[in-house]
Amino acid sequence: MRVAMLNLTAGGLSGGYRKYLRRVVPMFRAEGSIDELLVVMPPGHEQQPGFDGDVWSWRAGEHWRGYPALRDRVRAWKPDVVFIPTARYIDCKAPTLVMVQNMLPMLPPTFRDGVAAWAKLRADAWLARRATASATRVIAVSNYVRDFLVSQWQVPADNVGVVYYGVDTAAPVDQPAASSLPNDPFLFTAGSFHSYRGLEDAIRALPLTDAPIKLVFAGGGASAYRTEMTMLAEALGVAHRIVWLGQVEPSIMTVAYQRCVAFLMTSRVEACPNIALEAMASGARCISTLCAPMPEFFGEQAVYYAAGDASALASHINAAVNANASEVQHGREQAMLRAGKFMWEHTVRGALHELQATLERGA
Repeated sequence: MRVAMLNLTAGGLSGGYRKYLRRVVPMFRAEGSIDELLVVMPPGHEQQPGFDGDVWSWRAGEHWRGYPALRDRVRAWKPDVVFIPTARYIDCKAPTLVMVQNMLPMLPPTFRDGVAAWAKLRADAWLARRATASATRVIAVSNYVRDFLVSQWQVPADNVGVVYYGVDTAAPVDQPAASSLPNDPFLFTAGSFHSYRGLEDAIRALPLTDAPIKLVFAGGGASAYRTEMTMLAEALGVAHRIVWLGQVEPSIMTVAYQRCVAFLMTSRVEACPNIALEAMASGARCISTLCAPMPEFFGEQAVYYAAGDASALASHINAAVNANASEVQHGREQAMLRAGKFMWEHTVRGALHELQATLERGA
């Protein structure tokens, strides 16, 4: 099977998606059922660990015109099946499998993150909907995404397969190197600063906790929302208890997961929450909203609260702060066991199954 894997973006790659590619592409290349694998990356991202073999890119700015030169090159390569994991579509004259891995564009329109962010998300939503309508078959990265595609976008249910992302086992990390983290007990949350993250829950919960525990944020993103959260913290008198780390190295993330009293998942929506899997793989005790698809991933290894209920979140935080050593250790062990159900080998096996189904459907 000759497979062309087209990572079509506007030019960038998120950290979570880079991790996906670095794990999946080498495993694809080692897979016996794939005779040849062509990988297409955004300009400037061709050099990645494990990316041996054919790696192409497109001309700068070509994405604005629908990648016409790239489309013709791929057609000339004559793939048996095309895999586009970025919810985009170009007609390469071959059965095409697309993957929907981001639910942010599907949220109700809002200007809370700024006009530019609103415009980008509207464009992304249009492109994703076009892709799912045009593709031979679709991968959803959770049952929640699959249900959305079937019920909201009317994609035929028998044309959507579910394949979860995997997660790496947390490696030992030099703890003293994480000097940016507080020495005192702290709560931890991470991700891009967008309004769907619901970070206001964590900030509003701080004044309600029994102890003056700190809250650590890691990530970057929409400046309008970050400003809004900063003003909220100041208005509530808890700004001094919040540490804004910005973007940090994976090793610091691992230390934060391992040292935090609890990892807070305050999001209103996710597709396949990488940080949830990473938190469990690192043994973090997790507190999450009930919003889908969080229970699909955390299972019984999180305590839940209704999004927006800061009082309930504070109650769970207090319980985590007051937990004894045996409870903490048991929670860590169970979290890592849960993370072990999400293996990259399962991700690749599922993707290969969907590629074969796409090839058969397009025959």
